[in-house]
Amino acid sequence: MNRICRAAIPILIAANVAACATGGHAPGRTEIGEELKARTGATIRHEPGTPSLPPGTSLDDGLTADEAVAIALWNSPAFEASLSDLGLARADVVEAGLLRNPVLSVLFPVGPKQLEWTLQFPVEVLWQRPKRVAMATANAQAVGQRLVSDGLRLVADVRQAFADAVGADARLSLASENATLAGRIAGIADARLRAGDISELEARAARSDAAQVQATVSVLEHEKDLAQVTLLSRMGLDPAPRTLSLTTAADLPACPSAGALVEEALASRPDVRAAEIAIEAAGQRAKWERSRILTLMASLDANAEGKEGYEMGPGIVAELPVLSWNQGGVSRAVAEVERASRAYLALRADVAAQVRHAAIRLDQSRQALDIWSKEIVPALGLEQKQAERAYEAGEVPLLSLLDVGRRLVQARIRALDAGIELRRAVIGVERNVGRSCQQ
Repeated sequence: MNRICRAAIPILIAANVAACATGGHAPGRTEIGEELKARTGATIRHEPGTPSLPPGTSLDDGLTADEAVAIALWNSPAFEASLSDLGLARADVVEAGLLRNPVLSVLFPVGPKQLEWTLQFPVEVLWQRPKRVAMATANAQAVGQRLVSDGLRLVADVRQAFADAVGADARLSLASENATLAGRIAGIADARLRAGDISELEARAARSDAAQVQATVSVLEHEKDLAQVTLLSRMGLDPAPRTLSLTTAADLPACPSAGALVEEALASRPDVRAAEIAIEAAGQRAKWERSRILTLMASLDANAEGKEGYEMGPGIVAELPVLSWNQGGVSRAVAEVERASRAYLALRADVAAQVRHAAIRLDQSRQALDIWSKEIVPALGLEQKQAERAYEAGEVPLLSLLDVGRRLVQARIRALDAGIELRRAVIGVERNVGRSCQQ
């Protein structure tokens, strides 16, 4: 028995050395949360749980876009489902690092047959396992980067839903102001009708215009409710009937120039990094497939009745690479390297185009907002006041006043839409760069 132990010890030592030298690492929730926090200022919870508010957030004092993002990363069930891929990646790394069990063959002493046994251990693990672990680790790192990209996509969706809810609230407020204005004009028209200054037809036109504006208010109230339900759903909270008080920043963050944005996106976007790691993983797979050409087993053979009693000796069992050199596996691995490389180049080109498109859209939105809010709306507002005073004095007909009012309403709506479009453009830049412009 001592001789058996002494013979098996070198094999076990070699196996343990191989196991300790090539341990892989898969990213966890902590690493994903830290990277998301560096990019967005918000993180994920360490362990999944029931929906709740993360520390430092509240729905009672006015919800900001940053708080909405923090709540969504903390609660989103869809993102939690994606994060379960971390467990699969970690399992793949563990599986890649496992050693194959030794094989024990025993021939029992029946009749004149002596007792024989053979212990075999896969020696190829010494050169195959490190490559297999490196491949699984690279795949796990790519999964981690893809999850960071999914988190950034969730952040962009939440910011978009928040901007839509703010826009719906602003449209309702603007429509309510227009309804008040239309009601005042209708009151002026009724007063002039009673004084005999205008006809019933003109007074009816003013009342009809006021009724249409009021109908618009009713529609926008429902659109506001729908936008808030969508926002709550994106945040991972129960979209039960509730009214959110939304707080927006007065100024939007300034983003760098298009050239700097493209350079930063190509250097730091997680999906670009995932594509780079995918090339590395494919290369590691190619190395592993080449290492599988030779399969070698260390063998320890023993019998019970030799000339010196219990006899045993070492040996090897090898699969001779005469007919097959794992050509299929190697060829497929090489093709995967080429495919990953092509996909990486295509992604870089697509990212550059997306960032430049988002930057152009951002500049266009800023210019449009400046024109509508600083030039057109103030001019029409002054014209509206002058038209009201002239109508009260009987200097202009009602149709002229209503025409000025409609043009002012349309201009204010266009200015509001331009502001919403600017927020969407900023969100688009952040989505394509992979971080908040405030970070």
